[in-house]
Amino acid sequence: MLTGLNPARAAADGKKNASLRNRLNNFLIREGFRHRSVESPAAAANYMPLASHTRKPTFSLPRDYLRRRRLTRQVTNVALILILSMTAAYVITRPTGGGTAFSISHALQPNAQSAAAVFPAAPPARALPNASVPTYSDGYHLQAGPFPVKEIDDIVVHDDGRNKDIHMRLFYPTDLGKFPVIIFSHGAGGSQNCCEVLTKHWASYGYITIQPTHDDSALGRRNSGEENMRALQAVRDALKIPALWENRPRDITFVVDSLPELEKRIPALAEKIDANRIGVAGHSMGSFAAEAVAGATVDLPSRPATSFLDHRVKAVLCLSPQASGQFGLSDGSFAKISVPYLGVTGSKDSLGPLASPDWHKLPFRLSPVGDKYHLFIDGANHMSFTGARALAAIDVPRADAIVGYTNSASLAFWDAYLKTDARAKEYLHSGALPASSHGSTELSRR
Repeated sequence: MLTGLNPARAAADGKKNASLRNRLNNFLIREGFRHRSVESPAAAANYMPLASHTRKPTFSLPRDYLRRRRLTRQVTNVALILILSMTAAYVITRPTGGGTAFSISHALQPNAQSAAAVFPAAPPARALPNASVPTYSDGYHLQAGPFPVKEIDDIVVHDDGRNKDIHMRLFYPTDLGKFPVIIFSHGAGGSQNCCEVLTKHWASYGYITIQPTHDDSALGRRNSGEENMRALQAVRDALKIPALWENRPRDITFVVDSLPELEKRIPALAEKIDANRIGVAGHSMGSFAAEAVAGATVDLPSRPATSFLDHRVKAVLCLSPQASGQFGLSDGSFAKISVPYLGVTGSKDSLGPLASPDWHKLPFRLSPVGDKYHLFIDGANHMSFTGARALAAIDVPRADAIVGYTNSASLAFWDAYLKTDARAKEYLHSGALPASSHGSTELSRR
């Protein structure tokens, strides 16, 4: 017989332990981890009702069932989240071989330093393994370039030979170094205020862009005193007055002549202008000016086949190129365009019976073979190339994409022929632009 054990105390401890066990058991039942046991009358007697003081609803499920179902649902949700997360990680990080649609950064938008405007931002171009030329699967340098850009919104230079003032707008890189020059000629009735979605973007990649205002400008004519001048009237005059045709290429040549003066008058341009690398771009009537300084001959009254060739111009870009029957041009006008040439048009680039997309392609077809390119963009109209908001008839994403295609081709063209960048030229030859546009563009060369 054991000694030292107080029977009364042992009985009290046993009752206390039984009470603790009952409470633990009730807790486990309440939380759904144990079923209520009624296997013996003793167990039933010791069981304390969990909600004896509450009113039961008309219909309810056993608590253990609800708890198990809730626990099962939580485990299932966690498992699904893990599976979906792992799947998403695989999709995002897996290697791919194809391109994606253009994602145009907001650096292409007017007045946006980092992006344009709009066209969602594109990721950096990726290079294929063991390939020397990047694929540029999202377009050629669509994000804002590496050079900070400043603007001179208006500077006036006087042409003594013609006794006229030429207003100009400039974008230029602020970094040190020498940079090629691109002169941009606006469309009929327009002004120097157009097309910064292109010219500012080019400047961010190391170009000085100069945009003169020509005599046919509606804004320029109003500023000169013709208060009632309207854009439509300015366009009609530009189409029918040969003196305005002649002044266009002469303005371009005057701007080239003025480059030393611009360096003197604008301290920020000192030692920056590379006069040996000059390109000319234009839209519509501005394309006519570019064609003329590149060597296209013009039939003026009593002066057929007049040449405005400027040998200092090394490459020309024509948005909506001008062809036979307009501004004194004929089929034979393009036979002497020997410099690199890029024309850009679209399926909706049509202004009446004359200016169809095929008509806009004639300068490409009729000029001598060698470094000639033509970009055709499905859905692009006459104004699509100049800015994302140029024509409300085109939805914004499509308009942005068209500007992106234009900037990709034009910047690659300038890099290839004003900077002799072999990778840029390879891009023009590679078919990367049509591939990345999913067939929305066709880039021809000869």
